[in-house]
Amino acid sequence: MTIHFKIFIGLSLGMLLQAMPADAQNTFTQPHSLTSGLIERYDIKAGNFRNGTFSDLRPYSRAVIEPLLLKMDSLQTATGKTDWHNRNFLSREQFPSATTTVAKSKSPVFKTFYRSPGNFFEINQDQFKLIINPGFNFQAGYSTLSEGRSFINTRALEVRGQINKVLGFYSYISENQEVPLDLQRKYVQKYRAYPGIHLYKGFKGDGIDYFNASGYFTLRVLPAVSVMFGHSRNFIGFGQRSLFLSDFATDYLFLKVNTKIWIFNYQNIFAQLVDKAGSANQGPWPKKYLALHYLSVNISKKLNVGLVESVTFHDNKNSGRGFDLNYLNPVIFYRAIEHYIGDPDKVMVGLNVGYQPFRNVRTYGQLMINEFRLKDLREGNGHYANKYGYQLGLKYVDVAGISNLDFGVEYNQVRPYSYAHYAVNGTYPVNSYSHYNQHLAHPLGANFKELLVNLKMQPVRFLFTELSLMYAQYGDDANGSNWGQNIFLDYTTKERELGNYTGQGIKTELLNLQFLNSLMLRHNLFIDIDLKYRKLISEIETRSTEDLYISAGLRLNLAKTKWEY
Repeated sequence: MTIHFKIFIGLSLGMLLQAMPADAQNTFTQPHSLTSGLIERYDIKAGNFRNGTFSDLRPYSRAVIEPLLLKMDSLQTATGKTDWHNRNFLSREQFPSATTTVAKSKSPVFKTFYRSPGNFFEINQDQFKLIINPGFNFQAGYSTLSEGRSFINTRALEVRGQINKVLGFYSYISENQEVPLDLQRKYVQKYRAYPGIHLYKGFKGDGIDYFNASGYFTLRVLPAVSVMFGHSRNFIGFGQRSLFLSDFATDYLFLKVNTKIWIFNYQNIFAQLVDKAGSANQGPWPKKYLALHYLSVNISKKLNVGLVESVTFHDNKNSGRGFDLNYLNPVIFYRAIEHYIGDPDKVMVGLNVGYQPFRNVRTYGQLMINEFRLKDLREGNGHYANKYGYQLGLKYVDVAGISNLDFGVEYNQVRPYSYAHYAVNGTYPVNSYSHYNQHLAHPLGANFKELLVNLKMQPVRFLFTELSLMYAQYGDDANGSNWGQNIFLDYTTKERELGNYTGQGIKTELLNLQFLNSLMLRHNLFIDIDLKYRKLISEIETRSTEDLYISAGLRLNLAKTKWEY
């Protein structure tokens, strides 16, 4: 950590700790967990952006659960057994942030464990609250492509709580062994990183072994202002994907300041990233940084509009620059600052929109711009410097009045060379929009078109079923070429200045089909039976693959793993 970053963090935390808190502070839900999915579902059913959730920002605070449930009760949406089951599930997940009483177990184990159905061990005192939950994910499967077994063996521990109604804290650790599938191995071969994790080592020949840890604390410093500091992930947008900031990459260190006033939610993120792309295999890896601000405005009950701007930067000239203090100004345009200091960094701006025409329907979209040349765009000459992407999507819950039948469709398209940067001092593009050789936005990088279709069903209280389709077309590289899909390549090595289009290069088609089934045995304990199919067709025949994968397993307090790329 650079001296500038240390000074900034130290001064900021010092001032924050002296501030007078207004409310108890909360921790956040796990990404892609059932809890997160139900919060989003009920937020759409509420049909009102002005319910205080601001669901374009993830992970969700557990503090939103209680008011969301009260809203659902007022609308009388929980009418069947399945609805009441989901409502009770969410109610158990809000502890210890709830001001209302959480249901107690009828028969706690040894009168100590599972005193409430959702928590293995808890302390619930007025000035101190603590939750400890173990977790595991034991999955085994068979892949037709590798003609062999695959497994995941994860043991985890999650700790969260609250001190003096002022400080929230969260810590997660897991020990993991698994045999990766072909799509994961191909990602490692191309990017020298394993999606979603840090350092890993070999395990019994074809397996890997790794340790994961994340943790943070939260603090409310004013009634409208809260801060979060630690290692975790962030997501901006209403969709399955985000073109601004997604949770695909592994955890990173950041300080987040969130200001919520009336119809406005303004978020600042200052992050330290790992820049592993041009480094040797031995660490410590070089650092780079991200400064991002996002303003979300509930224009009306039906319309939310968000504006985002981010900048990634690095010690470009080995001058000890570190975290540039110019970017600590929380209310200034980063593009102006970047020009002011010599135009060395990577700036992105974007627009996020959500609209609810009906109570159970949400439409949404994003426009991301890295660079923009209006003259060339009007001429339609395919200039490489027009780097932008867009997203359009729809989510419909309780389709045609059928309870717990939810549908989603989403389209994403990103032009070549987006998210990439140029090499510095003849080295490598240090400011690519990435962390630990993993994409901070879309896992396909750039130069792609993608269609996502999703159907979720809950035919009975304890059975969760999901059908999903991902179809993508993108242009790949070959023999040292750079057609704009790989964000870790120097965009000045482009193949041509004009005539560029989305999908150029080695034509590649990708199809992912998933049939996911989870049976809940008790709170957050699931039996999983999944069927996944992936087919990749490339103009280079040796790259084409086809894989059918079936798996089964047992999972406690952890989110399900899906194929996302």
